[in-house]
Amino acid sequence: MTDIRLPVGHVKFSVRAVILCTRGDTLLTNCGHGEHGSGFHFLPGGAVRADEDSAQAAAREWHEETGLTADALRLVGIIESFFGPAGRREHEIGFYYHLPAPPDLPDGTFTVQDNPDVQCQWVPFDRIEATPVYPLVIRDLLRVPPGEVRHILNREA
Repeated sequence: MTDIRLPVGHVKFSVRAVILCTRGDTLLTNCGHGEHGSGFHFLPGGAVRADEDSAQAAAREWHEETGLTADALRLVGIIESFFGPAGRREHEIGFYYHLPAPPDLPDGTFTVQDNPDVQCQWVPFDRIEATPVYPLVIRDLLRVPPGEVRHILNREA
């Protein structure tokens, strides 16, 4: 199946499913390392595919990255993000799912199974902005009560 990522005029448009995996007051993040490392943290997840709903995409991406099953996904937010430098602007609609950390997920840093250049690591909630973890507005989704879904408009320079 084809990922929902396409050029629309001068903007790249994409639909993404994202996992907010938490353990206590820490959030699991991805960070590139090595020669092609990104230098910033982002969240597990990836593109939603054509004819795939966002919950299916989140579960698939979680399994691809960790090898584990995502049994307790709960939609907590939708973020419409506009970001990137002039000439490479992006418009992303992200579906954000909370997942309590499964007991068999490592406590320390570990390599993502489907990309050896990316490592997962735990970031304390109070260090999200300083790390930074993108999108920067995710902190608003970490304590959404069950039964609620937040919508956030995020414009980054």
